[in-house]
Amino acid sequence: MKRIIALTIVLIYSVITFAQSNGSTGIKGMNIGVGVPIEFRDLKAAGTNIHLGFDCSYPVNDNFALGFYISAKGGFLGSFKPYNKYDKFYSMFGFSAGLLMEFGELNNQPFILGLCPGAGLGFLDMDLVLPMEFRFGRAFSNNWYVLGGLAYNVSLAKETLSLEPSIHIGYNFGHKKP
Repeated sequence: MKRIIALTIVLIYSVITFAQSNGSTGIKGMNIGVGVPIEFRDLKAAGTNIHLGFDCSYPVNDNFALGFYISAKGGFLGSFKPYNKYDKFYSMFGFSAGLLMEFGELNNQPFILGLCPGAGLGFLDMDLVLPMEFRFGRAFSNNWYVLGGLAYNVSLAKETLSLEPSIHIGYNFGHKKP
């Protein structure tokens, strides 16, 4: 409940700062990425995930922008030592939402930081997991940006535990003030 309240406050704050932004915008972009989830408690497996996300931030001042991101991912894991010949591959998918911040000169390749404090859900071999994500990156032009990420998926049943490094390439559709 506390996470929902915190995300609601951030979304309201983002809308208010957008109304006061004097025509300059932060990120309003889509990203696509690839992750390598590694499960090391129960399944002992590794695989790959495809990520698709939306990033949005609004400037608070010339050096800081605040907003949110939402992301969806899906993929599979292959077991290192399968239990039997029918139980080799496991599916994984999830959704997450988090805070997105830009630091530095917003019109000149700012740094990007994203945090997801367990706001979302996922399934790893039909075990419910909550994502704890940390994203970091930088814009390398007015339209393109790159993010590296690290997700720690916590199982509610304490059965699985996975770590997922990822990389995301994004395109900013928002027009920046020159």
